[in-house]
Amino acid sequence: MRHLLRAYVDGNLTRRAFLQQLVAAGFTTTAASSLVRAADAGEAAESPTSPGSSSYTHTGTGGELLVEQVKAAGTRYLFSNPGSIEAGFFDALTDREGVQLIVGLHEGIVVPMADGYHKVTGKPAFVNVHTVVGTAQMAGQLFNAHRHGSALVVTAGLVDTTLYSDDLNLAPAPGFSQIETARQFTKISWEVREAAATALAVRRAYKVASTAPGGPVYVAFSREAFRNQVTGQVWPGEKFLIEARPRPATDEIEALARFLIEAEKPIILYGDEIWRSGAQAEAVELAELLGLAAATGSFQAFSNFPVKHPQFVGRFLPGEPYPNGNADLLVQFGTRDPGGSSLPEGPLLGADATFVAVGIDTNMLGRTQPMDLAIVGDVRETARLVIDAVKSLATADRLAKIRERRLAAVTPVVAERDASRAERARKNFDRSPIHPDRVDYELEQAADANAIVVEENFTGKHDFLRFGYRADEKLRLTKAGSLGWGVGAAIGAKIGAPDRQVILSIGDGAVMYSACGFWTMARYEVPVLTVVCNNHNYQTVRHAFHEYNGRMAATGRYHGMYLGDPEIDFVGLAASQGVRGRRVTSASEVADGLREGIKETRNGRPYLLEIVIGRMGEGADSTWHHQHSIAGLRPSDG
Repeated sequence: MRHLLRAYVDGNLTRRAFLQQLVAAGFTTTAASSLVRAADAGEAAESPTSPGSSSYTHTGTGGELLVEQVKAAGTRYLFSNPGSIEAGFFDALTDREGVQLIVGLHEGIVVPMADGYHKVTGKPAFVNVHTVVGTAQMAGQLFNAHRHGSALVVTAGLVDTTLYSDDLNLAPAPGFSQIETARQFTKISWEVREAAATALAVRRAYKVASTAPGGPVYVAFSREAFRNQVTGQVWPGEKFLIEARPRPATDEIEALARFLIEAEKPIILYGDEIWRSGAQAEAVELAELLGLAAATGSFQAFSNFPVKHPQFVGRFLPGEPYPNGNADLLVQFGTRDPGGSSLPEGPLLGADATFVAVGIDTNMLGRTQPMDLAIVGDVRETARLVIDAVKSLATADRLAKIRERRLAAVTPVVAERDASRAERARKNFDRSPIHPDRVDYELEQAADANAIVVEENFTGKHDFLRFGYRADEKLRLTKAGSLGWGVGAAIGAKIGAPDRQVILSIGDGAVMYSACGFWTMARYEVPVLTVVCNNHNYQTVRHAFHEYNGRMAATGRYHGMYLGDPEIDFVGLAASQGVRGRRVTSASEVADGLREGIKETRNGRPYLLEIVIGRMGEGADSTWHHQHSIAGLRPSDG
């Protein structure tokens, strides 16, 4: 449509030929004539499509209208595993510059690509998958995105079972709708059957996905919605995207400020709303102003407070002494609910302790813990206002004394913990097989100061890596729980930040959930360094099996845990898809392997470094697995 219009406006196509080609493209004679008259009047000149431009009318297929709206929303990359039902959508990409398709070989890889891209850029990301079957296959990764509140617009083709038969190929089962497949891991899901609604539907999807608290949105488009001719409005992103930064109530800010000034043993829990709102500097300023112990909750996507800061105590541990636990004031600041992961053996806080919950996601406030104060508001705005309130309520001299007293209780504990960890780790540096501590240390030495480290290594060590938000600190992205996230997330992170080094730290078990992603790295020249820590084991699960303290622990037979016999050739696996690599088996080779890998990525090529590491914990020596041969069951002449 656009190239025809351009040719006519430039005088390279006669009026008659323009009209004929519009009719041949599927327009009615009336619609085509109307478009020609609009072009003659100068009203149908090529439409602006860049973000921030004016709204405009587009005439074409529903798929074209959809793509125009996606572009106008500011989206450059479309992550997809394509299918035939979505032909109208992909056809619309043919003559459109400014959008780049990134293909993955499975629906389970394209969702984490979009997730990694969103986490690094903060922008909503776009995904297209194939009908109900592709929707089902992406469910594990949609879980991760939902858990972390990632703003993903997920679209799919829809086989319409309302037209005649309800028993069709690639369609939901009779009596069900396609959106039910994705509903529990999305903020909202709906179906679109009319081409005229495609732009409106995708605008609504972007708005809902990106408005705090964010999360995936799913929209299924019928074949007819993609291919029918229509005229519709396209809006720039600024006309429908919402930046929600609500300010909290003044009296609540003053109450929190007083709690923070008067507490004897305060702990503040920083969560992912800190990162998403850009409140990292305010988080540090507030902690330093009052000498607070800064902790983190569970299931965090980011390191929301610098991990090497002298006030960072790590995980909040209710049963431990202060500053790790035993607080008389606990402030949940933009985190998920700090309790409730399992039936508690005791209360989160003592009977006389104060609990304050702060955040924009009201679903996470007061789920399992009674609140003495709840503040609903953007955490950056809240932190800024609390800092100002604290300074207005206490003199500089009083604040200095409060800070000095608290730091005396916090910083020695943190320093001793860090020194003890480093001392224990160094004792493991020369062990054989390679110990994860050596990998962690060498990775910190080799990586850029501001590298992005994507982590899907459940039992890996990251005690040496400097994670944070400042120029000399690494950005850490981590998984939510469902394996298969890391490879795709690293690809998306590198696409979102092409000028920053991206290193994927991943376990051998996790790689096999998403190994097809190496093809995408090679196809689009995505120079990610993948570090595979191979211990031939599902170690996290083995630990759980051992802690069950049953027959598996007594016999050393852990079902399904050993990943040898045969061993997986990770270097060969990557090479078969166009990614070079190297295998390292001794501690003295780790640094050289990392240097080689980083050199390759600096030259624009992805690289895989497989490091064979030792297993840790109870049952580590077990290589038992069921010996069984199907071939052996055949008759002798089989």
